[in-house]
Amino acid sequence: MLQGAPQYPEVNFYQGLSYFGLNQFDQAIKAFNKEIEANPKYRRARYYEALAFQSLNRNADALQQYEILVKEDPSDSRVLYQLIRFHKAATLKAINQLGNLDPDSEFMLVLKAEGYADQGKYPEAIQDYKEVLKKNPRFPGVHFALGEVYWKKVDYPAAEKELRLALVEDPNHPLANYYLGDILLKSQKADDAVPLLEIAVAANPQLPQAYFQLGKCYVARGKLQEALKVLLKAAELDSSDKATHYQLAQLYAQLKQPDKSQYHMEVFRKLYEQERDKNFK
Repeated sequence: MLQGAPQYPEVNFYQGLSYFGLNQFDQAIKAFNKEIEANPKYRRARYYEALAFQSLNRNADALQQYEILVKEDPSDSRVLYQLIRFHKAATLKAINQLGNLDPDSEFMLVLKAEGYADQGKYPEAIQDYKEVLKKNPRFPGVHFALGEVYWKKVDYPAAEKELRLALVEDPNHPLANYYLGDILLKSQKADDAVPLLEIAVAANPQLPQAYFQLGKCYVARGKLQEALKVLLKAAELDSSDKATHYQLAQLYAQLKQPDKSQYHMEVFRKLYEQERDKNFK
């Protein structure tokens, strides 16, 4: 069949699949490549080619194929699953290599602390981050990491101290500015929070909560048009945040635009009811 019609749809793919089943991965890749040359959108050939590359430890080539597949279809759960497994395996391998080199290094301590923080084990994370600073007071990013953990733990005095140190290291760090601005706003210091939140949205224009908090600051200062602009941006970035719609409803009421105020209040109520029903279930 291949001799008579080498570009016949799927023939090269099934030949590659046969080689793949026999663990002849080099031959499988050659066949899959021919199928992809004839039909670049044939996803099954690219998917199995990535698996064949992985079997040969040609990880860079495998990653390239997975990224092409995800770019073409970000909702392909099978490809996303393989991509997650790929990165997980690479991460675990690197951690093991690092642990074998120096199990008590500050690098391993940071990885442990990050793991604890991701699991919500904040006291353990704080302890390990502090150990890192004892070993290396200049280790980059630890003051921010500590500030973030304290912020999540609602220990705002400790968070403020660490976040200010983080901003000495990197004055434009978007989340450090956001967290510190949030703390100041909750302490009724809107004037002090504004420049921090303005830096946060400039450094990361995709941070909806920073726009939201900045909008609240502008409202508190009577700058209603500026508040409207940033709150609409927050709603654009995260249309499912009910607090943003509630704030917009209140703001439009102040601006004497009842139709828009009612619209956002209705969105707020709908989101509130959805959340209530979800929690009830």
